[in-house]
Amino acid sequence: MSDRATRFAGLYAVIAAGVAVLLSPLLALSYFATAEGAVQLEAGTVSAWADPAQDLVGRLVTWASPERVYASYVQVFALLFPAIFFCARAVRARRPAATGRLERWGWRIALFGYGLLSVGLIAAAVVLVKSSAAVKGSGAAYDALDAVFIALMLPGMLLSVLGSTVLGIAFLRDRYEPRLTPWLLALALPALLVISTLLGHNGLALLPLFFAWAATGWQLWRVEPSHAHEPGIAATQ
Repeated sequence: MSDRATRFAGLYAVIAAGVAVLLSPLLALSYFATAEGAVQLEAGTVSAWADPAQDLVGRLVTWASPERVYASYVQVFALLFPAIFFCARAVRARRPAATGRLERWGWRIALFGYGLLSVGLIAAAVVLVKSSAAVKGSGAAYDALDAVFIALMLPGMLLSVLGSTVLGIAFLRDRYEPRLTPWLLALALPALLVISTLLGHNGLALLPLFFAWAATGWQLWRVEPSHAHEPGIAATQ
């Protein structure tokens, strides 16, 4: 990957994280408004934040039918997650070749998971656009979405957080900089389990991944092209 592409991959990660902070709660709230997602509000930890949040955001989750609103936010989210894959890929290209076994396996699992989840989200967005699933509300469109979720999104998400946790532990042992990245990566798997359970939606549980790679992405964006391969730059020490 060229220096220019690396810098823009970093910027993409930073922008994606900023948008995800605003979008993920809206994605969750719009999901709770659908017939399928309403059951999540039965959990006290979910309703404790979702009920006041729905009053706060107002028209941002009621401007169309619940299914249409949720589908639209899924489509936007599909544009954000690939930033994690591209930023991670840029960092991998600049890591030393002689990395430990733990880091090598972390990269393999994480990159495959990031790529699979990115493809799954894009596939889901395409299905929603072509079939207008939010308008039809049922039928073949939802069958296609279920297939995409089971075949791509679910395994992609699990592999993403598993690989991130392995990679984060390896980075902590290697004193990777910026330090925020390895800490958040190491917490990716427990974050998915805890946040999705307590807050009711997987989109919120992916925020640590966005923040982890945004921290590194900001460093990549700030590096001058002539210094991109120097030790200590872009987390290559």
